[in-house]
Amino acid sequence: MVVVVGKPETAESVRELNFRGEFEVCEIVERSIPAIQRQLEQNGEQISHLVYDVRIIGNIDQSLGLLERICVTIPGIKIIVVTEGISTDSAFMRDILTLVPPEQIVSDHGAELKRVLNSMLCDAGLIRDETEQSNSPPQEDISPQTETLPDAPEPSSEVVIPPSQVDRETVRAHLVLPKPRLRGRNATTIAVCGAGHRIGTTTQAMQLCLYLKAMGYKAAVIEMATTSLTPYTKISDEVVLFDTTHFRIEGTDIYNDKTCILTTKTKYDYLILDYGAFGEMSEVADYLRNDILVAVCGAKPSEVDLVSDILRVDNGTMHYVFSFVPQRDRDDILKSMSPFDVRTYFAGWIPDYFLYSGNDELYGCITGQLKAKEPVQKKEGRKWPFGRKKR
Repeated sequence: MVVVVGKPETAESVRELNFRGEFEVCEIVERSIPAIQRQLEQNGEQISHLVYDVRIIGNIDQSLGLLERICVTIPGIKIIVVTEGISTDSAFMRDILTLVPPEQIVSDHGAELKRVLNSMLCDAGLIRDETEQSNSPPQEDISPQTETLPDAPEPSSEVVIPPSQVDRETVRAHLVLPKPRLRGRNATTIAVCGAGHRIGTTTQAMQLCLYLKAMGYKAAVIEMATTSLTPYTKISDEVVLFDTTHFRIEGTDIYNDKTCILTTKTKYDYLILDYGAFGEMSEVADYLRNDILVAVCGAKPSEVDLVSDILRVDNGTMHYVFSFVPQRDRDDILKSMSPFDVRTYFAGWIPDYFLYSGNDELYGCITGQLKAKEPVQKKEGRKWPFGRKKR
């Protein structure tokens, strides 16, 4: 799928290139940073190419901040940046060149955009090159159908700041949180365990890592329960091996030996430790000694009983993430988790380990970047004799 984030004339150029209907084109019509961000990240698995017009936001600083985040949260995406009207020797152009190769930057939305996008789509095998088209029999023109990505749910309350009043520093404050001051860069450790097997433990560990990377931190995942590369190599072929314990998949650093904690604590801001199934831990105390504790749970009858074992060792700070729970069942889960419901969260289905889901609210609450919403308690009036209340 080719997604266009740009002005109508930019989308029209992409549709003209797709006159044979060889690939799917989707246009994001939203013009606010949060809405564009959510739609891109929630549909990241389906997007192969992104045409991104930096003028679309109305503020170049905001637009560059969003582009920087997308390069982290959707690592496999191919991006073409339209810089029409921006000087080639400006500071903005220098910032863009740090994110996107120069051959993927175009200065107009017309012929140059079509030429670069056509070349990239041919390389990806999504369309035929010109030599194939000249030798093939003529085909009937198929009018392409342009779809619009479904709107993501908007926040309940959102303060809209006019683009003219937002500078680059303010944008970074919203999209990339400032790094914490760590003593000698001693990484914060986030321990993740699962109530059972195949419950989404590694998925949530990876999502926490991707969230922190999107926020501008340096983060890595350490496997505490296995020393095998097989689970990851089955998922992705893009594996870069550094040594027998350190490898990188689609931009994410992973260590498969728990002894690596000592050598990596000074290299990263955060280390996400994947402990696997809680019942198979050799030392529960080792898990509890970490800075942030996360338990991944399930709502099936066979999985609910396993949660009670974790609740017995809760030290008052543990976070509970339930995976694959339908919306209609979530209230019952929260009631059953009382009084731990204030630290209970729900994660939706995540089809790809290495693509961030965009759920900043969930992972921001767990890592302490965002404060959890406190439940509103109704104040009861003072009761007087005969059942009357004081008014």
